[in-house]
Amino acid sequence: MAGLNPVIDVLIIGAGFGGIAMARELDRLGIVDYLIVEKADRVGGTWRDNTYPGAACDVPSHLYSLSFAPNPHWSRLFPRQAEIHSHMQHLSAPWLARNKFRFDWSVASLRWQSAERVWQVSNTRGEIIEARIVVAAMGGLHVPNWPDILGRETFSGRHCHTARWDHSIAFAGKRVGVIGTGTSAIQVVPELAKVAAQLHVFQRTPVWVPPRPDVAIAAWLQRLFAWAPPLRLAFRAALYLQLEMLSLTLLKPRSAFWVRWLARRHLHQQVADTTCRKALQPDYPIGCKRIALSSDYYPALQQANVHLDTTAIAAIEPEGLRLVDDRHVALDVLIYATGFRPMDVLATVQIEGEGSASLNRLWADRPCSANGVAVPGFPNLFFVLGPNTALGHNSVLYMIESQTGHIGTLLRDMRRRRCAEVEAESAAMTRFMIDIDRAFPGTAWAGGCKSWYLDAKGRNIALWVGLTLTYRWRLRRARRRDYAFR
Repeated sequence: MAGLNPVIDVLIIGAGFGGIAMARELDRLGIVDYLIVEKADRVGGTWRDNTYPGAACDVPSHLYSLSFAPNPHWSRLFPRQAEIHSHMQHLSAPWLARNKFRFDWSVASLRWQSAERVWQVSNTRGEIIEARIVVAAMGGLHVPNWPDILGRETFSGRHCHTARWDHSIAFAGKRVGVIGTGTSAIQVVPELAKVAAQLHVFQRTPVWVPPRPDVAIAAWLQRLFAWAPPLRLAFRAALYLQLEMLSLTLLKPRSAFWVRWLARRHLHQQVADTTCRKALQPDYPIGCKRIALSSDYYPALQQANVHLDTTAIAAIEPEGLRLVDDRHVALDVLIYATGFRPMDVLATVQIEGEGSASLNRLWADRPCSANGVAVPGFPNLFFVLGPNTALGHNSVLYMIESQTGHIGTLLRDMRRRRCAEVEAESAAMTRFMIDIDRAFPGTAWAGGCKSWYLDAKGRNIALWVGLTLTYRWRLRRARRRDYAFR
């Protein structure tokens, strides 16, 4: 029951970029009674959990930054995991100093108490925090997608998922298998190829791989960015506009000829063997799956100790893998580079809203929301990177700041109207989902391939379909018809 604990104004779940951006928005609004809870023992989100060799961002560093926390001293054009995580630790220092984080606090349930108008939030140890407003900023790229392969539990060697990297595994001189050829695999394979005696890469579907124009940012240029912020902002704007242009080609795949040409030219330049080249050539529109930038993946596949196998896996056995053609591939170590389950982030959290309505049941068929940030029947509950707000082309941090600004507008309006509750209207959710579904057909993402963007019925459950600027404009203010204030 409410009243057992002091009720705080706002509870933020998650200490990644989304949680930090929301905390900064609360500070800007003058809201000081808030807390950030985090399941792990430190900040970092995606960049704390994904520590596999070669892990890096596929968005340029000066764009993959929160606007209020510019970093003129990025060492590379495309930042690597360790540098991003270090940046986030530095970024979180003011909130750490103010004791705004509570770590090792894994949320188990959220229950709306209608009479008291508060959320009762409990963790896996049964501890409770009560808050008038909850912002779920848990992100989507940290729940591993384990493949459904017969015998997976029988493997007797060492194994791990790229999202749960086991740094105690020694790869030198070992027979290593990598299942998957998505972004994580394309980053980790070149690193494993340097040390493994044999590296077997098991590919189900090839991916489009344009070159990765990564370069070190010279010290003099870092100093110039620090000395002349307008220059850094101009560079950031140029990067943003370039990636927005990419989104236009994904919305109209016929206009993507230049990206296809670039990727095919890259494949032809780096892979001389025609059989191998054919195996690596996708047969679906570029962008249908997440585009993977790399300049060292193709060369790694052609090393003498690396073997690309496109035959389907029949089963995992104690000593390796059995393929559908009955070949056995002996392995000492098995790596699952099979991506994430972004829609399972809330699978272990029970969320009950008005009248004990269950969000888990509501989203069982398809996650739906109003503007990607709120759900009817769940007052004072907001999402950062909610359904259909992930991206396949630009910096997701731009989306995060669009959402935290929108949530801030709602909180300001609550204060101005002296209201205790704000809730999304059902019509707002209907409009948002109709807009998503109308925009999806004919895009590259609807090109017929399987990806984490789609559910089993082929529906878009993850992506914002359109320009990020369009989304920012949509969320620039809280439209009265979208929300009910009480």
